[in-house]
Amino acid sequence: MQMLKQMQQVPLHNARNFLQTSSKPTCQSTPLGLPSFFERMRSQGASSPKIMKTSTVDRGVLGDVYGGWQTPKMVWPDPVVEEEESSQLTKVDLGEVHTDATLYALPEMVGTRERLHTVLHMPTDLPVPDVGRPPPSASLNILMVDVSASMKAYWKDVVHSWNSLVAPTLYGRTILYAFGTRVLFLRSGTQLEQKDFISGGTDLVGALRTIVSEVYQCREKYIKVFLITDGEHTVSKVKPESVIEKMEYACGKICDVFVLGVGDKFPVQHSIDIRSRLHNGNSNLPYLFTAKTSVGMREEMAVIGRISYSSNSSRIKLSLSGSVLPGGDVTDVFHLGEWVYFACEPQEIQNLTLSSGRHSFSISLKPKPMNLSNLSELFRQWNSLIIQLHRSKKTIPSDIMAFKDRLFSSWSKKLKEGSRAQTINDRLTLKEIKTHEASFRAHKNYMETILMTETFQDEQELADKILFTTVGGSKYETKVLRMKGHTDQDFSKDQKEFMEVYEAHKANIKKVETTPEDCCRITLTSTITDLQDTDFSELFQLGKYEFLKQFTMTGIPVFAPIRDSMIINPWSYSVRGILSSPYTILSQVALESFAETTSAGAQHKDVRAKWDEANTRFNAIVPVFPPGVAKIMEPFVHTRIYAMCVTFAILKNPHIIDFNVHIAALAITWMRILYEYPTRPRPEFVRLRIESIKSTAALYLNQPSYLTYWKVLRENTAQALMTESTIKVDKKTLKCESLIKPMFILHMNQHNECELSLSVVARVMRLILVEFIGRCLANYNTKNNKAMPFTDFFVETHYSQNVKKDWVDDYVINVKANLTASSSALLEKFYTLEEVKKAAKQIAPEKLQDMKKMFMPDLPIKVNMEKVVSLRNVSGAGDVSWHTLRTFAKEADLSEEVVNDLFSERSVFIYVAHALRYKTSRSRLSASLADYNASLELVTKHVQDEILGFITRNLNVEFEQHVVNVWLEAYLAAHREVVQPLKPQEIVVQARQRGIDVSDATFDRVYKRYRSDVRLLGNACQSQSCPFYLVPNKRYNQHTFVERQGQRDFPHTLHRVAYLNKDKDLTMAVEHLELGAFTKNHRPLPLDIIAHFTDDIQSLQESYKNLPGT
Repeated sequence: MQMLKQMQQVPLHNARNFLQTSSKPTCQSTPLGLPSFFERMRSQGASSPKIMKTSTVDRGVLGDVYGGWQTPKMVWPDPVVEEEESSQLTKVDLGEVHTDATLYALPEMVGTRERLHTVLHMPTDLPVPDVGRPPPSASLNILMVDVSASMKAYWKDVVHSWNSLVAPTLYGRTILYAFGTRVLFLRSGTQLEQKDFISGGTDLVGALRTIVSEVYQCREKYIKVFLITDGEHTVSKVKPESVIEKMEYACGKICDVFVLGVGDKFPVQHSIDIRSRLHNGNSNLPYLFTAKTSVGMREEMAVIGRISYSSNSSRIKLSLSGSVLPGGDVTDVFHLGEWVYFACEPQEIQNLTLSSGRHSFSISLKPKPMNLSNLSELFRQWNSLIIQLHRSKKTIPSDIMAFKDRLFSSWSKKLKEGSRAQTINDRLTLKEIKTHEASFRAHKNYMETILMTETFQDEQELADKILFTTVGGSKYETKVLRMKGHTDQDFSKDQKEFMEVYEAHKANIKKVETTPEDCCRITLTSTITDLQDTDFSELFQLGKYEFLKQFTMTGIPVFAPIRDSMIINPWSYSVRGILSSPYTILSQVALESFAETTSAGAQHKDVRAKWDEANTRFNAIVPVFPPGVAKIMEPFVHTRIYAMCVTFAILKNPHIIDFNVHIAALAITWMRILYEYPTRPRPEFVRLRIESIKSTAALYLNQPSYLTYWKVLRENTAQALMTESTIKVDKKTLKCESLIKPMFILHMNQHNECELSLSVVARVMRLILVEFIGRCLANYNTKNNKAMPFTDFFVETHYSQNVKKDWVDDYVINVKANLTASSSALLEKFYTLEEVKKAAKQIAPEKLQDMKKMFMPDLPIKVNMEKVVSLRNVSGAGDVSWHTLRTFAKEADLSEEVVNDLFSERSVFIYVAHALRYKTSRSRLSASLADYNASLELVTKHVQDEILGFITRNLNVEFEQHVVNVWLEAYLAAHREVVQPLKPQEIVVQARQRGIDVSDATFDRVYKRYRSDVRLLGNACQSQSCPFYLVPNKRYNQHTFVERQGQRDFPHTLHRVAYLNKDKDLTMAVEHLELGAFTKNHRPLPLDIIAHFTDDIQSLQESYKNLPGT
């Protein structure tokens, strides 16, 4: 125990020396003649799994699964390997050899002084085959694999991947265990079998105890532990922590731990803690492996197999001591591929001697600067070790996190000083620096979270952070980047096409002279300068996503709200702001740079060119070329690579290519300029922008689709403006996705065709106005069946309200009075509530029809211009307003007289009437426009119908409810008194007086449901004020139900309670009512309600007492 106490005080890295120098007697050796429990069990055979029953297990070894457990005593490894290493007779000196070991100089700025640190990347292989490899007798491999029910979906992949990718790499002795509801020893050997799967629970506690016992008690020095699981412990109340907290490094042994978590519910924190406490092997071994799919399983097993094979060699001893973590313990023994830190300067470490077993050799190294990728890998090793110390509750070097900060900032600053971003190479260097800066910040934040969080509620979050920050994280990052589009299969094909065009037109590109005005104001580069750069082709080596970010697309910076509809219909693109001087030309490279260094908008991913000016925010670039350059760029514009770049610059989506988005964005940006600068002359930079837009857009207008569209727009305007025309071009329906499209096409072609008359332009403009209003009103209150669109657009609201108030209300009062002149008459006419409701539904429409004949108001019909001016429908009509339409009409060189006529109130009246009459684009544009008088007649009729409809909808309900309320009032008044019990003879006499054909002989046939005990009828009303008194009716229940429905104060079973308590006092009857004793559901009745009926109860008690035969 004293030895264990000492080990607990020894930090992680000193454990390596400790294992060699500690005295052996403190760890127990198993006598050679007495094999361990595990060896005895394995010697019984390996043909079938054997459950490790608790009754046969020494409590000191495994203990009871459900009881107390102590770690077994540690056994020192056999001395065979150690004796060979220490033998002076067998030493072999290989002399100076060449390896892939690398010595790095790492600067740290301390104030104004630079201090150099030294890092050695250990060789990944040894110069002579099998040098340093221990004999098979010194190596043990332990597989513990989960075979619980939840692993069924993964089992086939586990078996295949293990057998083909890991098993062949194993060296020495291998033992296989499985754990489900209990731990099973499978066999000695490397191959899993499909039949090994048995389902059941998850005995993770038993699995960990077995692993610890095997590691502690085996005689091999080099151990590899493979744990594969997908879930938490489920078979007992004993927690895995009870085993994990007792885990320590095994005396004199080197243990590599491989933990593979399957699915997304595997015990991440337990897995990390197991690795932290038991692993003391290569610090460059990945901390955690995860697999959620078949592909993921194969990928992870392949990595495990590759690392397993490379770690078969024993450790290497250096002639100079260093540490695998700055501030950690100093040692001279390391693993292949590890990073070793030296506190001295590089010139002191240029000649080293390395030894492994009986072999030694020397290497001569010259220090070289470390690139950021290697620095990142170094930090990953350090992060792994920091996390291991933290999770195993050991001391972490106090300055290590700050030291990493200083090293990274010093080195990245030095690299930045050598790059000015003027060339592609410089830009790629800066891009790499920024990428690593972002990654370093993420690593730093994740490490702080890992170190400061005691328990993670979301274990998958912990797994992600471990994978991202530690050794093996680079593979995780690759997966993330792959998701972002780096593996697009078509990219290489598109690249080849672009480069063919590039080579064919490179000479013309080289001749172009660019000016600062043509370049991005931030990066001072442009699309042309990138193509002129001799290293242009290097950009393709970045992969698709990074190429899109780094290839300069210069153009107009805009702010465009992000909407899903833009991907489906690029003509629904909406520009809400355009940056002005000095940011007239920017690039997506600058945009991406801003996004990496500042916080982008959460919804629209926008940034600010100047952080303190709101009007400099932008989130997209609309690429343009100066007029003198555009024609040279035409071959490039029609390539898929350029379309991809344009789509990314405009929509910020790297996954799609849209061949219409560029001309759409150019047209929409041009329309926005008309909105912001409606009058001519415009500022010079605006004029240049318009020229650039037009010269760039002209590159697309000769495409067959746009030539055809222009022809149809000119000759058959209505068809060209339909959302979906009846005309087809190349078997595709001609479409007008946005009204900006015909406006821009008209503008671009207007000055190219001398014969195009202004009358044609005016005709096109008029139909555009009709279609604009139509598209804006197409869905106007369509989901509201009470909508009044004609009234909304042609009658002032307050007037229509006054009409109803002044005339309709008086009429309604009179109608109500006539309908219910006699409430008693209503009660005599209708027996049930359903009858009166049905009659009311018939009466109300008759009265409303009479009202309609009388109601012919003289309404002031006039189009509401304020509403028309405010119409907008970006997704349907495009990002255009009524005011911008008027600006466009002037831009089209129409005379002021024509423009005034097109936008006059009389013309707009016709447009709105036509739009409200025809809801679909095709029907609207197929029908001829009516003249003003016909439109006025149409509108007047619709307004009258809408107002009458509005009145009808409300008054129908009002009339119906009024009739029902009057009937209910009369009914309740007639049934207010408590009915009195009657003898059959009394009923017959009173019924005959009312003309009811009944006698003593026919009583039982007429009144079939008479209850002789309480003297009440079951098919006729006994309320004397009711017009249906004693009249038999099959619907009697519906008649009496009216006074009972929804009434909490109705005294159910009042007569029965009085009858059963006729010989008792009032208190007993009240108690029965309060308890609901004789109701079907024993529904109690509050005393405050019973109080209203006490006189009636007493009266009924007396009546029943005096009636003979009751």
